[in-house]
Parts: sequence; C-alpha cells; structure tokens
Amino acid sequence: MKLTKFTHACVRIDKDGKVLLIDPGTFSEDAVFEAADAILVTHEHPDHLDVERIKGLDAPIYTNAGVAAQLTELGDRVQVVEGGQAFDAAGFAIRAYGKDHAVILPELGVPCQNIGFLVDDAVYHPGDSFTQPDRQVHTNLVPVSGPWFALPPAVEYARAVNAQQTLGIHDALLSPIGQGMMQRFLDGQADRPYKLAQPGDSIEIN
Repeated sequence: MKLTKFTHACVRIDKDGKVLLIDPGTFSEDAVFEAADAILVTHEHPDHLDVERIKGLDAPIYTNAGVAAQLTELGDRVQVVEGGQAFDAAGFAIRAYGKDHAVILPELGVPCQNIGFLVDDAVYHPGDSFTQPDRQVHTNLVPVSGPWFALPPAVEYARAVNAQQTLGIHDALLSPIGQGMMQRFLDGQADRPYKLAQPGDSIEIN
C-alpha cells in the first residue's frame, strides 16, 4: 500500500489499483476529489467532510449516523457503520473503533459522533479522538493540533499504540516550528520513527 498525506486530516491509500480516501474535508486539495473507489469519514466537522465536493465522487461512503444524516440525498451510497464493526470497502479490510469525538470544552460535552478506522490491520486513522485500536498497527495517524488537542494525552496515546511508525495529521493550524516540536515529542525509538510529512508526500506501508 501507498499512503499519501493531504492538508490537515485527509489521507489517500492506494492498493492494487484501488483508491481509498479518509476524511476529505474543506481544507483538502482539489486533487483529493478526482478519484475514489471508497470513502471513509470519521465525523461531521467540515475539516473532515466537504459535503459538496464529496457528492461529486461516485463512490460508496462509510461513516457514522451523524454524517449520514447530512448525506441523505446520496441514498444507498452511504453506509452507516459503528465502532466494533468490520467490513470491506473496495477491497480494503476496515475495522471501526469508538463512537465519540474528543471533548473541546467540558461545558459543551461530546461535540458529535466520531469513529476511527483501521485499514488492512496496517493504517489507523482515529479522526478527532485518541481512541486506541485493539491490535498492533504499522502506521498510526496521530492528531497533533486542534481546539480539542492536548499534548499529554497525545503522547500517551502514541506510546500506547506503539506503531512501527507514527505520522502526524490534523496539523493545518501548526507553523513549521510547531510541526518540529510535535516531531520532537512524538518521535519513538530509532526503529519506530515519527514521520513529518507535508501535503502530497507519500510513504510506503509494508
């Protein structure tokens, strides 16, 4: 598999001629919306879901009930999934985890539903949460900024997942200085590095 990072929280995974998109949002480049065989959406916030542009893609969408409620006009293209469920999406084996978005402010409670996705038991995208997968993964996509973000739980989460490599996402609010700081805090041992990727960079998932 090949993973390509786009701006903020969106990634594209290519395998055997198939394209899987995760969280194509309003910050995502136009190239993200050129092709997809399946789409995963973790939650309904615009930085993860561009409703208008996603309608232009003729691909099934797998997401939670909150997102599905915004896409009713797409009919059977939208499949509602829940944490604990496993399914196939365009030849990718997907497992879903969790149900809640991280709390932004205590008085606001849980903002919305959120599910993380594990792709082919290799790449894990938690959306806006630190929900952990229940198995070892090769590449863990770790949110590194946002109104709900805090460094201590992010570091604790990355250490607990202990993936072979960690890739920072949800990073549009960070300057290059902030990006470097996150790399310093989240980098693991020499054989479990933190990958600092810019939009358009690709990495191989072995």
